[in-house]
Amino acid sequence: MQQQQQQAVSPKRPVLPPISSNVDKDHTFVKDLIESAFLELEKLDCPPEGPHQQRYSVFKDVFGQLVEYLSAYRPLLTAIKAEFEDCIQTIERGQQEAFFLSGKVKTMAAEQTTLSFYTKRADQLKQKISKIESDNERLNYEIQSIFKQHVNQITAMHEEDITPKVNIPSVPNRLLPGLTLEESIDIELLCKKLCSLEQLVKDLHLAKKTRYTSRDQKKQLKVQLASKSKAKDHVVEKNTQLKARCLKLRVSIDALRMYCKESPMGHTPVEAIIHALTRSNSKMSSRSGDTASSTFDDDDPSKEREAEMLLEYIEHFNDLFEDGQYIQAAMHAANSPKGILRNSETLTRFRAIHAKPGKTSPLLAYCEALMASVPAVASLPNAETSLECVKSALTENRLDLVMHWLAQKRLTCSEPLGHLLYNYTQGKNTVTVGQCLPLAEAVYTIVGAHIQAAVCMCKQGKVQAMMDYATNADFGKDMYIGVLLACPSLAVAEVLIEPRGLYQKSALSVGTVVNQILHTENHEIGVQLLHKLQQMIKSGSSTTSIKDVVLCDADTEYESWMQIIYKCQDNGLYDVGLELLAAVTVLQAIRKASETITK
Repeated sequence: MQQQQQQAVSPKRPVLPPISSNVDKDHTFVKDLIESAFLELEKLDCPPEGPHQQRYSVFKDVFGQLVEYLSAYRPLLTAIKAEFEDCIQTIERGQQEAFFLSGKVKTMAAEQTTLSFYTKRADQLKQKISKIESDNERLNYEIQSIFKQHVNQITAMHEEDITPKVNIPSVPNRLLPGLTLEESIDIELLCKKLCSLEQLVKDLHLAKKTRYTSRDQKKQLKVQLASKSKAKDHVVEKNTQLKARCLKLRVSIDALRMYCKESPMGHTPVEAIIHALTRSNSKMSSRSGDTASSTFDDDDPSKEREAEMLLEYIEHFNDLFEDGQYIQAAMHAANSPKGILRNSETLTRFRAIHAKPGKTSPLLAYCEALMASVPAVASLPNAETSLECVKSALTENRLDLVMHWLAQKRLTCSEPLGHLLYNYTQGKNTVTVGQCLPLAEAVYTIVGAHIQAAVCMCKQGKVQAMMDYATNADFGKDMYIGVLLACPSLAVAEVLIEPRGLYQKSALSVGTVVNQILHTENHEIGVQLLHKLQQMIKSGSSTTSIKDVVLCDADTEYESWMQIIYKCQDNGLYDVGLELLAAVTVLQAIRKASETITK
């Protein structure tokens, strides 16, 4: 009884509040918490056991969520968490101090070794300096002795009145140009150099006598050339007169023959000749040179021989082609006289031959021979042949040949050739695309296909170069839109709306760019452009506001702006959409007011 009374009298100890009776909810929360913790550990690739910084961070976050869930025990659990974190920070701080102290101990231990190494190196340098000084003293003594010996020789020669036959060498005070110190004192090397210089002097004297002439002789040659040219002109004029005279004689002979055959009444032979000469006089006066040359060319026996040689050349090509010697046949056709076999028919014959596996195709062999013979024949293949040659090289994946042909200017550029090079990049690796796109750009630039050339520049990432090229080519609005639709990207869109030139005018307005992109598959680029424009305005890097963009855009209609606003709302750009809607509403009100005033 006394104990019960004492217990009743003694104060009650504080008791923790009871845990919530919703056991299922607690179990579900703990289970979800554990699963999320282990899932996070798997994502972070934490080791399954042992202490780790990421494991500590994950479980620290889990414990925080548990504290937030158990609101009744929050002060106690928060205090426990704080104590654990203080202990862990103390341990980490101790580890850092231990690492620092261990490094400092290692540094102090290595100071003695470093000092000994420096002392040893200083002794070595002192020995080297003393050796160099001794060598310098010995060399100075030798130089002085040689100099004294030469002075004594000169003095003795003056005393005996003897003229020296050999130049006395003097001690050089500087190095010979092109030679090092060791080479300057090497007698054998100096003798070789002297022999080579003497040979060079002899060659120069010989070249002066044989390869070059004086100005007087050049003037004499010019006078002789002028006299020879005058004589040539005189002979050509006389030859022309003789050809015309011979032509008149031929006409007279033909008239006499016709007179003898027909024997017309009332006409004499002289009248027949005069009539024939008068009839042919007009033709002779208009094209006397051509008529005379054609008349005498018909009688030239070398023409028949030339035709025979061409026939033999073609027959030899046919024999090589039928025997399967396609490489020799290709070379034979490419170097044909007067380009008689450099035609589309020959190209068709080589195209019909299928290449054997592992060997060069006959068509490519003919194309290589054709391009190699361009400097010799001084004539480029036509556009169709050039296209076929490039197509055959690309079929064999010989892009290097196409690069060489274009660099050497051996192709006739055309727009289909540029299309072929541009389409070849589809599905190819980055290296091939980087090599082929500049070729297509060069071809498009040569033929004046400006939009295609600009697209090639954009594909290569040369956006600023594209704008410079477009400015020089006087691009219009439709041409800029064509480039944007062919190569839609954020960089192209930004450079098109960027103010340029003296008047700070952009190529396209923001509304035009965004409206054009929204009608393509890459509509997200238009939204990105608006988002970036908003960020630039907020950061202060752009002085143009959304309101100015709308009010200064006279090309975009009200319906187009509304489509842009809906697209901004769909992508979560509510601020941009709201500003656009306000500006468009103001602009529409201004337009209606102006229309009312005009009416």
